[in-house]
Amino acid sequence: MVEKGPAGANPADWSGLPSPGLSVAGIDGCRAGWVMVRRDATGRFEPPLVVASLDDLPATDMVVIDIPIGLPESGRRACDLEARAMLGKRRSSVFTGVRRPLLAIATYEEANVWGKRDGEGLTRQLWNILPKIREVDDWITPARNRTFREGHPELSFTAVAGRPMAHYKKTGEGEAERLDALAGFIDRATVLEWLDGARGSGAARDDIFDALALCRSAARVVLGCHGQLPADPPRDARGLPMEMVF
Repeated sequence: MVEKGPAGANPADWSGLPSPGLSVAGIDGCRAGWVMVRRDATGRFEPPLVVASLDDLPATDMVVIDIPIGLPESGRRACDLEARAMLGKRRSSVFTGVRRPLLAIATYEEANVWGKRDGEGLTRQLWNILPKIREVDDWITPARNRTFREGHPELSFTAVAGRPMAHYKKTGEGEAERLDALAGFIDRATVLEWLDGARGSGAARDDIFDALALCRSAARVVLGCHGQLPADPPRDARGLPMEMVF
């Protein structure tokens, strides 16, 4: 996959994905709640912001978050399956089997039984992020979804690099290649400064990388040069698209 910029643009002009007058942000879940990386309407990057609640986030013109938004009542989402196919060796970073009825089940054992009856049991990893999915599902509305969309950081990195990342994100090699992938979007020294200050913030180093990649995707969305899985996403029972943008 080769990333394309806005129609008619020279790659040298859009590598930084400028969006004058519009703020963009990426959000990832973290130990303390949520971490946001935001670029304001003047193009200035703000240091990572860690908040406990989505209601604590600053108003932003376009946000991309790494949490499922549109949820089926049963079965698998096409966006998850397409993302896994695109990501190759990084496919395990995309969970399948998230369904809205699971959000009301109290224990892993009960949820796994229900999931198997529906065709797919639950991994422990998916169970562990269900509270985050529930929080977003309680908060999101079709109106909010117009400027608050679902993405996935590994899709974001694949878009800029033209291939899935070769290394796991929590290794030194993984950090280095993700830093290289972001070099055209944000100054490397700024990212390194943020990473040095991450200790004790409630956000891990990889959370910051992921939020940055999602911020880049948000910039692509406002410029109209983003990718989307699937191309024509179905909507769930609440009218929310089951999609990923990148």
